[in-house]
Amino acid sequence: MTGRTTLPGWGERLLGEARLALVGTPWAYLLLEEPVPPARVPEFSDESGNRRPIDALLIAWLQHTTTPSLPACESTDMRLWRLLLDSRRESMLEMVNPKSGPVTPEFNRLAIEVATETELAALHALSHAGDFAKSRVDSASDWIVQNLQPDNATSHPWAAHVFLFRAFETGSVEHRLYAETLLHNCIVSLGRADRFSALVLLDSGRTLKSSNRPRATNGSLS
Repeated sequence: MTGRTTLPGWGERLLGEARLALVGTPWAYLLLEEPVPPARVPEFSDESGNRRPIDALLIAWLQHTTTPSLPACESTDMRLWRLLLDSRRESMLEMVNPKSGPVTPEFNRLAIEVATETELAALHALSHAGDFAKSRVDSASDWIVQNLQPDNATSHPWAAHVFLFRAFETGSVEHRLYAETLLHNCIVSLGRADRFSALVLLDSGRTLKSSNRPRATNGSLS
């Protein structure tokens, strides 16, 4: 299918889904990468009125602004996003499980839905840490594909770009299908991505679109 044979093509596809959800909302300015929102933009919420502590961190990352003031949170995903925004990327690997398997030390103590979402959100943040974290990101994505069903998460496509990068590097159909399922799950309920998922897709799409990695050589990824 057109747009799926290159990582930038995939990026444009994810950005297209983000646009469908954000155009016409007070948060459409995020599509333009504006560092300062227009006046009187309301606090972000999804279509159901839900607000999450991680919303502000993700929006700050999308806007290239500083870390917002938030209550302390001990979850690994929140801590990694804070470190990323504070430009303390060298500390991010110290925060995660150093062994193969999930990056979140608390994974086995959480309900599967919460554990999966936290793991994927943490992996998404860690993917931006830099080349020194790539081997840990790769091993975590491999473990997730082998051990976690994407529908155990709460329909947010965290780290979709990670699985697509891995699919293109290794020819893994499983990683590509994992990314596709994450995308499908966030669209199926409303016929488009919900607003929070759109923020996640916006970051993943930009990351993929700016990639200079080669196109897939395995025809199964087309």
